[in-house]
Amino acid sequence: MIDLSNRPPGRSDPVAKKRVVRSQDVADQAGVSRTTVSLVLNHRDASIPEKTRQKVIKAADDLGFVPSAAGRVLQRGRGTVVLCLTVDSEPSLKADEATNVLSRSLHDRGLTCLFSKTAGSTTPLKQLLEEITPSVVVPFFQLSNEDKDLLKRLHIPLVEFFRPSRKKYNGLPPVELFGDFQESVGAQQAGYLMGKGCERIAYVGTTTSSNSSICGSRLAGVRRGLAAGGRNLVLNANISLHDHGQSADALVNCLVENKCDGVCVYNDQLAALLISRVKDKGIEIPRGLRIIGVDNDPIAAYLQPSLTSIDYDNVVFAYIDAIVEASECGDNLGKTLNHTPRIWVVERQSA
Repeated sequence: MIDLSNRPPGRSDPVAKKRVVRSQDVADQAGVSRTTVSLVLNHRDASIPEKTRQKVIKAADDLGFVPSAAGRVLQRGRGTVVLCLTVDSEPSLKADEATNVLSRSLHDRGLTCLFSKTAGSTTPLKQLLEEITPSVVVPFFQLSNEDKDLLKRLHIPLVEFFRPSRKKYNGLPPVELFGDFQESVGAQQAGYLMGKGCERIAYVGTTTSSNSSICGSRLAGVRRGLAAGGRNLVLNANISLHDHGQSADALVNCLVENKCDGVCVYNDQLAALLISRVKDKGIEIPRGLRIIGVDNDPIAAYLQPSLTSIDYDNVVFAYIDAIVEASECGDNLGKTLNHTPRIWVVERQSA
């Protein structure tokens, strides 16, 4: 027989080992939701009545519950998790590069990136925030007003890559760099083709809905660039990589009917598809049609003819300081981002 009478409870004593206490246990004992427990224990309880707050604290003390994330927040005075909201979009080397740069750069500043491809877009952001309390949220798409209001209530700062509108949000000017940058990409495409003598220019976008915001900004830039040169957009159409070339074939017919001599394409993958279908129709590139893409994908150099493309600096670098500052001060930022990424043309045979 083993004498357990003098052994301290816990540690290696399997008899004394207790069930792990979870936030739901605290919520049940206090008669509140898990969200309320999270808000109180992570010191984001400004909107919680004092009586409710005390009930949660007492329940947590009675059960011996101290969540590790909350403990880190209490020790450091702030959290370390940056919640980045992305969408499940078409594969892109530039997008992969951006997320890698963001993760590494924030890690070097003592923060940890957590990426979600569904929260705020196809699944409720609220559901994820019931499980974690980030120090800042960084959406790569236009977050709904409901989710913005939720973050405001939870006192979680928001750093936006996109501008939902030109209007101010919560009295602060919107961060406009990303949207304006994409417009500049489109304007550069249009300016290059006009410089090559193109008079009737079309824009070809993507049918993938998750890329619609970037595509729309680039289209606006093409229109702006053409207007500066005294021209109008002749044709605007979208094609897909997933319909066996049917949309691309239909587009080529439209380009011929509208006598287009230049095409600005959303990215290099779609431009590669277009080059293939244009050649199948017997149209000579670039003499019969000039084509310019975006991203300077490695495949661009190996196409026949090789693809002229727009390349650019990684725009994410402009947001690192803003994200870190928002995480540290715990509030939205209204300052202007003084970073202008470079945009340039990689000239090859197609244009």
